[in-house]
Amino acid sequence: MPKFKVIRASAGSGKTFNLTREYLKLLFADTENFKHVLAVTFTNKATEEMKSRIIGDLYALSANQPSGQLGGLMDSGALSEKQIRNRATVILKKILHNYSHFSVSTIDTFFQRIIRNF
Repeated sequence: MPKFKVIRASAGSGKTFNLTREYLKLLFADTENFKHVLAVTFTNKATEEMKSRIIGDLYALSANQPSGQLGGLMDSGALSEKQIRNRATVILKKILHNYSHFSVSTIDTFFQRIIRNF
């Protein structure tokens, strides 16, 4: 059964950070989840920012660099810092090798894709 999580907040309140955190939690629960999760935002700018943050945080984690997401990932599961950093490497490689399945889009793009399929 599909699950939906809606994050509503005013401008500058950390929506993109929170969306990125939720997306990363799903990726760390199952490294294939990027193929099954759709993140939808309102603007192209927000879409690009979210994609950039996800890839950037995965890169930082995999390269043993600081990431604002590390604490949240450690708090949300039973993974150690080393396990998170190792899994980040795996997830990053999977996304980059299957980038067309990395679905972060605007609402308009999402509905256009649905209409095109029908």
